[in-house]
Amino acid sequence: MSINWFYFSDTNADPGEIKSLLNKKQFSLVSTNQLANIHKDLSGYDQSVLFLKANSVFNVYELCQEISVRYPHVYIILIVPDNMENLKKAMHMGASDVLRFSYTTDEVKETIIQAIKYMEHRADKDRSGSFLKEKSRVITVSSPKGGVGRTSLTVNLALSLAKTERKVAVVDGNIQFGDIAMHFNEKPKRTIYEWVKEAYGRSNYTIDQYMVHHASGVSIFAAPPRPEFFEGITENHLKAAIEEMKKQFDVVLIDMPGYLSEIHMSCLDLADDILLVLTNNLPEIRTSKLYLETLEAINLQDKVKVIVNKSLKKQGVEEKKMEEILGTAIYLSIPDQGKVAAAAISTGIPFVLSNPRNPMSRSVFQLSEKLYKEEGSETVPTRKRVKRKFLMST
Repeated sequence: MSINWFYFSDTNADPGEIKSLLNKKQFSLVSTNQLANIHKDLSGYDQSVLFLKANSVFNVYELCQEISVRYPHVYIILIVPDNMENLKKAMHMGASDVLRFSYTTDEVKETIIQAIKYMEHRADKDRSGSFLKEKSRVITVSSPKGGVGRTSLTVNLALSLAKTERKVAVVDGNIQFGDIAMHFNEKPKRTIYEWVKEAYGRSNYTIDQYMVHHASGVSIFAAPPRPEFFEGITENHLKAAIEEMKKQFDVVLIDMPGYLSEIHMSCLDLADDILLVLTNNLPEIRTSKLYLETLEAINLQDKVKVIVNKSLKKQGVEEKKMEEILGTAIYLSIPDQGKVAAAAISTGIPFVLSNPRNPMSRSVFQLSEKLYKEEGSETVPTRKRVKRKFLMST
């Protein structure tokens, strides 16, 4: 496909290996330090990617915001100084991706590949019309045990799906003690509690009025501000909320708590996919085995996809052994990058934004791609037949 690549630097800095890497992929790069030329070029082409580096004449963030508003079709790659605050600012100003000043060759390669994938996806969407509007997809992210990175995975999966131009909603299913808004560094003024009180059953209110709209495009349906407020929220309320979101969003992700109630069973029932998150520690595998058996008892086992998070090679139970114990195949493993994950939570910048080329981020992008590659197939996913083993107490 034809993609138009542009590079703007107000100091006329040489694009260097950005240009050479694009040339290797048979793309040409137009480089300029004249803003008038960029406006002329961007207005004339739909499939455009812009590398934007400005640190002298222009404020790069204000320029990014201006371009993103004026040319919403442009995929902007902002080149910024090497600190987290600037990455966060770039995200709020409409950047599609970010490179630090000290970028490596591999990081540029990953950035180019991501831009190409995005453009290809958008071209497919333009050819086929409205994408995923006839059937929205509901995905629950579940685990019977806390501390496995369930909420972090939900947040970063939402952002990786949003990067493919899908409309994504995130529901905080931990109605009593949920904190998913904190992972986005958001403080919601309205939550599910206000929606139940003011809008449930009333057609003159829309659910997106009660959602937080993050700069990435992800919309968040937050948990109540006080734990005691959960008592007024029922299974019917949450079911109605999800059904309404399905009319507006391509994907509805539900971050489940570590326990099951009637409310959460209805979420699992509505789900197209149940991502069961665990680590390769034996106690968590045992608990997850019981969780799988519970889902099997209510005929939901075919929806389950097992995700091994915080995976460390040569530590814990090996994947083959895990599959034997669980009686099902592992869908995907995400490597352990504890410091990166902790920094993402403390700063409120999810790691797929702050460290998109980190192995953990790559795995989450891979997960989002794999989920939708399978959707195009007419075949029903089958569970891997492995020899079942029972765990004995010692």
